[in-house]
Amino acid sequence: MYSIKDIDLDFMKNYLRIELEFTDDDIEIEMFMMVAKEYLMQVCGLTEQEYLQAKTLVPALLILVSEMYEYRSAMVQTNTKANPLIQRYINSSRKFL
Repeated sequence: MYSIKDIDLDFMKNYLRIELEFTDDDIEIEMFMMVAKEYLMQVCGLTEQEYLQAKTLVPALLILVSEMYEYRSAMVQTNTKANPLIQRYINSSRKFL
């Protein structure tokens, strides 16, 4: 099973089905990874060490970055809803429910 420590740029590009040789979006993807990490740490009330050990947050990180990458334009769909899977993963790692 993968841990958060295993999720680097190459792993994320593979998950997003982006060829490793395509580097045009690397900075953007790394930014999304950082924002997703900060979000998950804040929402779950975790320290960096606790975040790095939270294996249940791996899918949430992948999904968040994927959604940020896919929906990176300024236009927002009116019928968008929060992804219930992300909420489940977050709830499983929250310190205070």
